[in-house]
Amino acid sequence: MIPPLPHISRTAIGPILLASLLILLVWLRGPSAHSHVAPTSAIQVLAASEHVVTPGAGTSTPAPLSGDYTPGGTLDIVSADGLFPAGEQDALTTEIWQALTYASQRFGSGPTGRITVNLGMELGCDIHGIAYTTERTVQVYTCPDLPRTRAVNILAHEFVHQLAQDRYGDRHLHADMILLEGVATWGAGDYWLSGQPSFAAFVRPWAVAGSTLPLATSYVGRPVGDMNTLYYEWGSFVEFLINVYGRDRFDVLYITGHSDPGSADYQGVYGKSLDQLEAEWKNWVITQ
Repeated sequence: MIPPLPHISRTAIGPILLASLLILLVWLRGPSAHSHVAPTSAIQVLAASEHVVTPGAGTSTPAPLSGDYTPGGTLDIVSADGLFPAGEQDALTTEIWQALTYASQRFGSGPTGRITVNLGMELGCDIHGIAYTTERTVQVYTCPDLPRTRAVNILAHEFVHQLAQDRYGDRHLHADMILLEGVATWGAGDYWLSGQPSFAAFVRPWAVAGSTLPLATSYVGRPVGDMNTLYYEWGSFVEFLINVYGRDRFDVLYITGHSDPGSADYQGVYGKSLDQLEAEWKNWVITQ
């Protein structure tokens, strides 16, 4: 829920470190127990690093963090000592709740249980996040020099990874990376759009210029700029599939993948290959 953006299960695909992606075009930035590499927060021009774990590789369990603890309803929030001024704690809690509410409404279903939100201290200010969806824990690492909104932007993406686990079950842990990261990016909506009205509008300049990357491209080993591009393309592709073909068929498609980008059964669900759907998507993006 592994973008700057840069997010698989410990039992199957291990958390894809949802890494830091301090984006160059937009500052935005998981999976989760299946953790994903996900961009870091959509807002401004910043360069940064990313931490990526190859899909399929095991990762550690959530780090036990300590600090200010705020329980309540569906969320338990723990923020490291000194990370946020005491006067900001109430506002931060409200903003995190708003992000979960927004993501749930946009995604179409809410959490099925409590979620632990850990906000850890990253002294190097290398902001990044990760979601351990089978353990219902999302973590963001940030520093006092960065505005808290950046951490909330990342959490919106991570929350969608958890919502996907709750909606699709363990098949979520093996989802086609295009759909897994695409739905988390799309579901984060306004938190990642930097004022654009849709992901189609966001990627339209790339489609018009012919500079998009093939959808079935792995981000592993690629520069941050490419990862950022892929996350937004995937978000736009999910937006296209849902808007044009409906949510029911998308839900069927989501549980057919095997982790690798392009591994879902597009032909079986839509009667069209990924290449055909990709061509339709590009035309849709340009003509919206």
